[in-house]
Amino acid sequence: MRTRDQAKYDSIVDASINLINELGFDGISISKIAKRAKVSPATIYIYFDNKEDLFTNLYIDIREKMSQGALEGLEQDMTTEEAFKSIWYHSFIFNLKHPEYLAYREQFEQTTMMKNIRPADFRLYQTIDELLKRGIKEKIIKDYPLQVLTAFAYAPIITLLNYHHAGIIEMGEDNIMQACEIAWNAIHS
Repeated sequence: MRTRDQAKYDSIVDASINLINELGFDGISISKIAKRAKVSPATIYIYFDNKEDLFTNLYIDIREKMSQGALEGLEQDMTTEEAFKSIWYHSFIFNLKHPEYLAYREQFEQTTMMKNIRPADFRLYQTIDELLKRGIKEKIIKDYPLQVLTAFAYAPIITLLNYHHAGIIEMGEDNIMQACEIAWNAIHS
């Protein structure tokens, strides 16, 4: 069995993300990834069973990195509002720094590969779910379905980031804080 090389693995991951963001999933083959990563196609199969396994594992890894970034400032003793704003802010900042991850995530979520993914398995999803339930119980968050609350509170992050990267709006610190406040007000009782 061939040994795994972290540098080669990282090169495969980076090449895959960049190619998919450039060409979409339909335009990608293992040979294109191998050529961009400067490895042989056989090397990719050391790390992944097939193309779908590669793409799915990239998505899972990206979602875990997004979770880590969003939960970075979260502390046990925060109020519901403080926790909400911390997650919102850190999620925005992480995705602002990593537009390639957000682009990959958005494309992956439009594929049939998404049927094998359970959002509830991600730490960020679980944490937000618990936070919203806590806020509803405390009567400081509207008693609406959790998916509706999440859509109005956190989905605008993606839209604002897309606007920022398209040059429609500059999301500096003031605008980020205002958007965070608007998101809180959308779900606050």
